[in-house]
Amino acid sequence: MPSLGQSFSFGFYELPVAARMRAIRDAGFDDVMLWWGDEYSEADGAPREVFESAVKAGLRVRTAHFPTVETPGLWREGAAGDAYERALIEALRTSGERGIEHLVVHVTKGFETPPPNETGLRRMLHAVEAAEKYDVDIALENTRFLRYNQYLYDHVDSDRMRFCFDCGHANCYTPDEDPLGRFGDRFATMHLHDNRGALAGDEHMMPGYGSIDFVRLSARLAELSPEAYNLESCYSARDEQQNLSMEEYLARSHAALKLLVRGALKRDIA
Repeated sequence: MPSLGQSFSFGFYELPVAARMRAIRDAGFDDVMLWWGDEYSEADGAPREVFESAVKAGLRVRTAHFPTVETPGLWREGAAGDAYERALIEALRTSGERGIEHLVVHVTKGFETPPPNETGLRRMLHAVEAAEKYDVDIALENTRFLRYNQYLYDHVDSDRMRFCFDCGHANCYTPDEDPLGRFGDRFATMHLHDNRGALAGDEHMMPGYGSIDFVRLSARLAELSPEAYNLESCYSARDEQQNLSMEEYLARSHAALKLLVRGALKRDIA
């Protein structure tokens, strides 16, 4: 059976990092996905410290997520864009040194992003050189506008330029498109979570709580023979209404993911 992973950003942030890592492991997960930026260092410590906590808990870190706040800088000339490029290359170095296989990168942020252009291509080509040097995949995630992914795939010839499929984004941002079919030949990793479609937005609920047809999706994912299935779901208002503890929430998440892998996850598992 493939490895099962849970994003570390699942909730219960008031609890110590080590306690949350142990809870993920005790729920039965093999892997944990990490945020590879300093935005949450005050609460969690630096990414490298969180990584060490994961390893100590017996969890594998296959995938990390590069920060998204400065994403428009990828496509812009100037100091902010230069800083973005340096940060991306540094993230590839530090994750690669730790054996992290995939660094997930957004190529758009909301509606702020400039059109695809040669500046972004130049910056991404520099990043790909680092990805090849440090043996890390740059996994471009599907967000609102798939043309940005397509532009980079069309112009970057590297096995390190890969794809992270986010089923929640596909459901609420591009319901009439098919990012998995379009970019599946570059598939490297995934983000699994649920929402109720475009009007509800990117809710990051546990699979089974929303409108995604996971029976159908599971069959499509199985065709790609993933090494790992990864949840990016978070403790939601629905979980709070049921007064789920951290342990109960993670146990239910693990059970949902196992059903999903088997193609047996129906909507509304609660």
